[in-house]
Formats: sequence, structure tokens, C-alpha cells
Amino acid sequence: MREWKPWQRSYLHGVLLIVPPDPPLAQVDSLRARYAWSQSSECPAHISLTVPLPRPLDAEDWAELASIMADLDPFTVHYGPLTHYLPHPGVVLRIEPQISLDHLRAALESASCFTGAEPRRHPFSAHMTIAEMISEEQTLKIISELEGQTPQGSFLCESVSHMVPDAQFRFAERARLTLGAGDSTDAML
Repeated sequence: MREWKPWQRSYLHGVLLIVPPDPPLAQVDSLRARYAWSQSSECPAHISLTVPLPRPLDAEDWAELASIMADLDPFTVHYGPLTHYLPHPGVVLRIEPQISLDHLRAALESASCFTGAEPRRHPFSAHMTIAEMISEEQTLKIISELEGQTPQGSFLCESVSHMVPDAQFRFAERARLTLGAGDSTDAML
């Protein structure tokens, strides 16, 4: 097991996020492998939603999250174009509609399993990361190189994934919650 950095330790019990279907998944993973090699193997392309879970999920937590998700309808997510958040370096795909994603995030974070979670450091802004932990100069260079070449499109958001890191800080899906599923959810993986 490698030594985790202090910021990584907060992810011990995982996080809830949206993993897009293919083709955007493969397209963004390919860009991440090219421009963010140090982070690309840690988690597949995704849209972060919640803060990290402060403890493991149990059956009651899972039932509460499933109930929250059952009351929410699937919605269309639009991705692209390429953008950045300067003065904070990094290259991302713009994600819309922010209001629907923020509503989903707030509903999930209202669950009791988030009691005691570390507070969000920055206001929520849904995005799909291509490169992070880079300099402003690298950010501008990547944006220039990729102008007009990044994927843009939409997909139906029907589920949220519970992703948990292994000892090497590589995230894998442990479970999936389905939007608008009534009382049913996908089995925990």
C-alpha cells in the first residue's frame, strides 16, 4: 500500500459521483491519460457530486440514499465545451444543467450518512476534469492544443455511483443508485 497524501485520506469511505456512459467515458479517459497521467488511473472520467463520505455505508444508509434517488427523475446532462477555472489551474469540460446537478447533490448530501462530513471547500460547480494539479501555463497550453477537438454532447443521467479507492488510491464502483427507481436500486457491487 502506498502512503496516502493528507487530502486523499478523506476519501477512505468513498464518494458519490456520476460516471458517464460511453462514448464520453472513453473519450475523456483518453484525454486524461494524455494530459493528466498522474491522476487518470485513480478514477475514471466522472462528474463529482458529493463531499467524501465520513464513514462506511451500512444497509440503513443505503436504504435512505435509495429512497432519496427514487424521488428524483433522470435528466439529460450536456458536456462540453472545454474550459478552465483560472486563476485555479486545470482543464475541464463544462457540464450543464448546473441547477439539476446541484439539486441532486444537495438531496444526496442531506442523507444522514453525510453527518460529520468535511465541509465543501469551494462552491459546487459540476465539471468533468481532464487535467488538474497543473500550472496556469500548462492549463493554457492544453486549452490551446485541444481547442475544437474535445467531445461535446449529452447523455441521460440515470444513476449515481458509489466509488471507493483501494490501497493504491484507484477508485472502483462499489454500488450504484438509480434515479426514479421507486424502491429498487442496483445491487451493491
